[in-house]
Amino acid sequence: MTLKTEEDEQQHQQQQQHQRSPSQEGAGTTTEKTIALRSLVGTKDAGVIIGRAGKNVSDIREQSSARVTISEIVQGAYERILTVSGPVHAVAKAYSLVGEKILAEHTQQLQQQHDENDSRSNNNMKHDPNSVLIKLLVPDSKMGVVIGKSGVVIKSIQEMSHTRLNASEEPLPMSTERTISVQGTPEAIQLAIQRIAQILLEHNDRASGHNGQHQHATNNNSHAAAAAAAAAAAAAAAMGYGAMMPTMTGMPMNGAAGTGQQQSSQAQQIYIPNEMVGCIIGKGGSKINEIRQLSGSHIKIDDPQGDSKERLVTITGSQESNQMALYLLYSRLESEKARLGMR
Repeated sequence: MTLKTEEDEQQHQQQQQHQRSPSQEGAGTTTEKTIALRSLVGTKDAGVIIGRAGKNVSDIREQSSARVTISEIVQGAYERILTVSGPVHAVAKAYSLVGEKILAEHTQQLQQQHDENDSRSNNNMKHDPNSVLIKLLVPDSKMGVVIGKSGVVIKSIQEMSHTRLNASEEPLPMSTERTISVQGTPEAIQLAIQRIAQILLEHNDRASGHNGQHQHATNNNSHAAAAAAAAAAAAAAAMGYGAMMPTMTGMPMNGAAGTGQQQSSQAQQIYIPNEMVGCIIGKGGSKINEIRQLSGSHIKIDDPQGDSKERLVTITGSQESNQMALYLLYSRLESEKARLGMR
């Protein structure tokens, strides 16, 4: 199976956009609020979603009108990040199509096992052959609105969509995001994810309604960014990067990609060893561009300064996008350390 890179997928998407008819181009994309929903997918399922020569992911894009990208394979990682962005209905439709592709592959595998009289097929067939699992990534700060008081919201989503939802209790390592597993048929998953996306957008709208209270919002953002910096520092220390202490600088800016709203952004700074810069940038800037694309943050790597053995990296964006950028940066660094046998 040939896997397409992030850059290949972006070029393909741009070509498709140029080929769309005027009616397709104006179908809700200019007036509807958009959202980006990330999820974790196993490396094998990621290959299925992409398909041979990128056929499956192209089909998903065309049928849903959503933007669909998958992060590249990271050595030692068992999962990749699937990002789907666009209007709510398009994002939900794309995830439904993702479910269909995965189910079709699983069904084919089970059939092959059955034909070969594999004893394991009996155990596998006990699972619902029409059910698939999607692991959405939701910011810890927003998980409460999805769950609701005493779980009333998440229960209503389950009943409405006929899916099974399960929210993780703790954020993922080196992240401020938690997972919410959505299990059901592709059609049921579409209903559930559409509702979850609507709830998250409504939460963004309510949060943006307080922007008039500038000083209050600035204080809250400063506290949130400081907490984010502390979390990133703890992650760096756990990996052995004791000198890579993130520093938050107060730089409120406009630009909340994917929400249609204006939100405050912060800048965070970390130092990375000179010998690790290459693995962060990648060939032709491929690695750093992917991290920028997946996180939504602006990332700048300063030139070497004198005899310093470290380079300053400045990450600018929302608290959530910065945390995703830090997570991806540290993942790259840890992967490179493992490859070089460093401790």
